[in-house]
Amino acid sequence: MSTIDRQAMDWVVRQSDRVLDEAQRREFDAWFEADIRHQGAYLRAVAINRALNQATVQESLRPKRERLEAEWAGASWRRTGSRRAFLAAGGMATGVAVFALTRLFAADKTVLTTAKGEFRKVPLADKSVADINSGSLLEVRMTPQQRQVTLKKGEVWLEVAKDRTKPFIVEAGQVRVRAVGTAFGVRRFGNGAEVLVTEGTVEVWSNDGSARKRLVTAGERSFVPDQAENIAVARQPVEVQRKLAWREGKLIFDNQTLSEAVADFNRYSEKKIVIADPALGRRKLVGQYQIDAPELFAQDVGAYLAIPVTVTAETIVLGRG
Repeated sequence: MSTIDRQAMDWVVRQSDRVLDEAQRREFDAWFEADIRHQGAYLRAVAINRALNQATVQESLRPKRERLEAEWAGASWRRTGSRRAFLAAGGMATGVAVFALTRLFAADKTVLTTAKGEFRKVPLADKSVADINSGSLLEVRMTPQQRQVTLKKGEVWLEVAKDRTKPFIVEAGQVRVRAVGTAFGVRRFGNGAEVLVTEGTVEVWSNDGSARKRLVTAGERSFVPDQAENIAVARQPVEVQRKLAWREGKLIFDNQTLSEAVADFNRYSEKKIVIADPALGRRKLVGQYQIDAPELFAQDVGAYLAIPVTVTAETIVLGRG
């Protein structure tokens, strides 16, 4: 394998492991623009990553680097993978990469999914990065005219690479979000989509409804109805960060109701939390938990509200019916 290919795969590893800081982003941009061979190698590395990604299965909730490296080595979610294995897989997967790259340039869609409790950080071919939340499904299309992500269900946070010649548009039902060189989250609901901006500015609108387009900037959030007559935008930087804490494997509650907190945990855990007494659901909570710790959360709730907690193989019951 050439030095350039190894450099490209190393960038894919780093982007999938964490969000690059400003200095790292400048370093990557300089490397990417320095030589057209770098650009081709990066696209091959992304294609290899994506092709091997499709053969993996979930083992646990925690999005550990070792699991990502094992996935790139073509294995399941075992902790036996290594970055060296991914690099070796790159040499063996050249045919897969060429095929995937051909499909990419042919503007064929790439489908990305996560199971319940599963998270993925996926570098895209245009240098953007997608953090995909639990139970999500999205399609990515890259054409010479436009970059498009269609969120079929779930939630995604996107760090968008700057390219003013090709708009980056997210579709979620009738809701549209347009961005250039920014970072934002989109969560799809049955009647619209929530947009959370962490960097830069995005433009939001609905294809169905009379509401005018609105700009949403860093620290602001907006819920855009499918049939929008008005689009409200609120500056809530703390709430934006709270809602996106899943990217760090956390759930943060700041005066949310017990019903809201339970609904959040049930997005990720196969063991469902049930509130036996509906009146308890209105109680307000403050706290921070790991996403994969529903039993610890239930124990704390039980102690705080002085209610019994019953744990079975499939459920965690709060209170008495």
